[in-house]
Amino acid sequence: MTSSAHINGNSVISSDISEVLPEDVRREYLTAMGVQTWYDPTLKFKDVAVDANISNQLSPSMSDPSLADAVSLTSIAEVTNTPSQNQAQKIIEKQSLDSLQKNPPQALNLSSVDSLNKSIEECQLCELHATRDHTICGEGSANADLMIVTIAPVKEKSLDVLFSNMHKEFMQLVLRAIDIDISSVYLTSLVKCQPPEQRAPFTSEMICCDDHLSSQIKLIQPKVIMVLGESASQQLLVSQKSLTDLRLRRHHHLGVPVYASYHPEEIIGSVQIKRKVWQDLLQIKNQLKKLVEV
Repeated sequence: MTSSAHINGNSVISSDISEVLPEDVRREYLTAMGVQTWYDPTLKFKDVAVDANISNQLSPSMSDPSLADAVSLTSIAEVTNTPSQNQAQKIIEKQSLDSLQKNPPQALNLSSVDSLNKSIEECQLCELHATRDHTICGEGSANADLMIVTIAPVKEKSLDVLFSNMHKEFMQLVLRAIDIDISSVYLTSLVKCQPPEQRAPFTSEMICCDDHLSSQIKLIQPKVIMVLGESASQQLLVSQKSLTDLRLRRHHHLGVPVYASYHPEEIIGSVQIKRKVWQDLLQIKNQLKKLVEV
């Protein structure tokens, strides 16, 4: 028996192999095929003990925000599961796919950025809606040629923000080096809610926000996207390659050129990384210049 789900606009067929393969082998097969699982918002919190357990096991490293982008999606998936957790994960995956087939997400209101933001504020697709103070949809120019995407909002002085003041000021400086003011850029994130305790977002949470980012891109129509950090780059580009391999290449997402680079928290204090970011910025500057000339 097979079931289908739509991930990043692609139709993925998921066979019910969990009944005949051990969980660790099954996960390896699914990872190799690029199949990701959804979180079912209809499940009660007691039914998602797996995600909670992963959070607890990772919390020592996640509590330091400087480590957030250093943790890859793969490292989260490789946390050792007990037999009972395996069974719970099987149930979550099956119920999530069944729920998505019966109750697909409603189309977002694309008439304006403001109406899209309202739709995002009302979103309850993943468990983060229960712990968030509010959503962080995005900020900046709705007519931006450059969109910058980070992984998730962060906490600063009890406020949820896309970037800390220090990181935002640093971004302003580096963008000025290629004659771009940050006020003309649109800043956003893969996940629109700040995960609790400054942990990195789970893969399921990023998947649930895919349509939000896609809608922002379709509304704003940037000429170039710059994605910051390894985890955000891997998720947006649907790749398990390291940031080193993803950099200095022109990728595409929804037809828009995408360039991967470092997050400000990785840049500050490292002359070597600053040089690499300068290379990334020059690529973006040249790409924007070509598109303007066309």
